[in-house]
Amino acid sequence: MTEAYLHGKPSCQGVFKASPEDFQVTEILELPVTEPSEQAGEHQWLWVEKKGANTAFVASQIAEFAGVKERDVSYSGLKDRHALTYQWFSVQLPGQALLDWARLEHPEFKVLTAALQPRKLKTGTHKGNHFVLRIRQIDQPEVFAQRWQAIVEKGVPNYFGAQRFGHNGQNIEQAKRWFKGELKRRPSRHQSGLYLSAARSFLFNQVVHERLSANRLQPEVGDAMMLQGSQSFFVVDSIDDALKARFASGDIQLTAPLPGSGRQLTQANIAELEAGVYVRYPDLYQGLRKQRIDEGRRALLLQLQEPQMRWLTDDCAELEFTLGRGAFATSVLRELIDDVPHEK
Repeated sequence: MTEAYLHGKPSCQGVFKASPEDFQVTEILELPVTEPSEQAGEHQWLWVEKKGANTAFVASQIAEFAGVKERDVSYSGLKDRHALTYQWFSVQLPGQALLDWARLEHPEFKVLTAALQPRKLKTGTHKGNHFVLRIRQIDQPEVFAQRWQAIVEKGVPNYFGAQRFGHNGQNIEQAKRWFKGELKRRPSRHQSGLYLSAARSFLFNQVVHERLSANRLQPEVGDAMMLQGSQSFFVVDSIDDALKARFASGDIQLTAPLPGSGRQLTQANIAELEAGVYVRYPDLYQGLRKQRIDEGRRALLLQLQEPQMRWLTDDCAELEFTLGRGAFATSVLRELIDDVPHEK
């Protein structure tokens, strides 16, 4: 199923990822990292530039160089393989001075900076990612520019990208088999996390698709509204001018569910819309309800932070913007050009 668009299906054609440099991603941490030093701390944090390698592979090479197990190397988030990316890794080496990380040479990545830190880098501790994307051979530059302006003003659907679901959606299929008890072996903690995340993300995308298809993009009684910049939300019990003004200003946002156990958080017609999606995918929904994870909420639409566009040539545009943690650049691209390739 093709997921609904906010601005209608794009008519522009363009080439994305002609080279890794066309997709640049820089991780932004919640807390600043101290300058490289010999200060006390048993965790060696590494600022790594990588190109043509996935995050897990780089972690394995860091572990091998440091003489530790892969579980002793951590990172905040996964970054695309077919891109030029910058992100932090940490490796726990109690009682050791900074290693000579310049000696870790590999054609697909290099350590740019190393610093001793008192704490481990934990998953999901980055605030977001800064993107620089180049779109080449744009066939309708004026239409493309208009489309970009609409996206800057109104955002895009906050869909999870295809990589969340694995190659050819295999994480979804494995989740279904796991929930049905058809797997020969119990999934590892890592695998079960992937399957649960894929199942929740899939159902989230379906609810977003339903609301966009029905053009229900204004607050309704029963909606769970999220406060901008937080995970806090409240359920709407009435629509008044104050609520409309807060929504128009971006202070509160519509949300869609990340299903789990416990009661459904929305009410009235919105609860019925979400339940209508769950009925179509009972294996995933009922499987999630049996897991010990509470239902969460995620913003329905994605707003770009500090967006900029520059024309490098008459038919090549460079886009720059920042997205919060868990947001996908492909959600922006699919609203700009037709036939955006899936991230790997």
